[in-house]
Amino acid sequence: MSILLNVVGPVFGVMALGALAVRLRVLDDRGVKGLVLFVFNFAIPVLLFRSLAQATLPPDIQWAFLLSYFAGALFVFAAGLGLGRFVFKRTLADQAIFGMGACFSNTVLIGIPILFTAYGPDATLPTLLIIAFHGPLLMSLSAGIIQVGKGGGVTLGGQVKTVSFELLKNPIIVGILLGLLMNLGGWTIPGPVDRVAELLGGAAVPTALFALGASLAAYPITGDVPPALILSGLKLLVHPILVWILAVPVFGLEGIWVPVAVTMAAMPSGINVYLFGARYDAAPGVAARTVFLTNVFSLVTLSTVLYLFQ
Repeated sequence: MSILLNVVGPVFGVMALGALAVRLRVLDDRGVKGLVLFVFNFAIPVLLFRSLAQATLPPDIQWAFLLSYFAGALFVFAAGLGLGRFVFKRTLADQAIFGMGACFSNTVLIGIPILFTAYGPDATLPTLLIIAFHGPLLMSLSAGIIQVGKGGGVTLGGQVKTVSFELLKNPIIVGILLGLLMNLGGWTIPGPVDRVAELLGGAAVPTALFALGASLAAYPITGDVPPALILSGLKLLVHPILVWILAVPVFGLEGIWVPVAVTMAAMPSGINVYLFGARYDAAPGVAARTVFLTNVFSLVTLSTVLYLFQ
């Protein structure tokens, strides 16, 4: 109960306030978009930059940690593809959204607040490692399959290359890379600059949660429910269980690496699932319902995972 009250409850409480602000028309679409832009372009990148610049890096990258997480993610991605193709008879582009919905965690808007609150500073490095690879790998894969499915004359390899270059212009990725550069170079952030970064980064978590709640309030929840329910099960149950199996019995990981990997896998589907579906007109209804339902159900699943690792 303490996990629910002290960690998960406040996170979803701030999200609920964001949703309420939209429902009461205190915040309109332009306001929500402004909040999201502030979070993604300023607050979160600065938070990640400062956290990584000041983190204590291990001598070697924990490849077993990354393999545990992303092998599990790719497995449920493939399961989502199969679900879209063989059960619901969807197009290849739609299948990519099914796969993305099953594996693409909300690493930033919910992942950072939950992991940093639950596990403290020790969670910084493993969390940032997942974030650094998460978008480039899964977004490139999804976008490439969608483009091939749409018959745009673009090869999968070409699309992955294009998306990868786009990701290098992503402020969040830039923040991670700059923070890593500062750390590896042995440089420290100058005092006044660090204070600005501390203030700006401090706004990241509450603003991100408020913006996410406001965004979810606009999602319709009728129609396309059966596939969204199955994808929610893959995301919230199969993904974390599979990651735990790979991390502990298979690779023998210990310490903070295990709870971070499993908890991140238990995160709800990220907003990018819906954004991809809407942008490419590929199963946008399924994407919206999956994002909404996983956020609702994760209140229970995340509480369970955090309780098991306390």
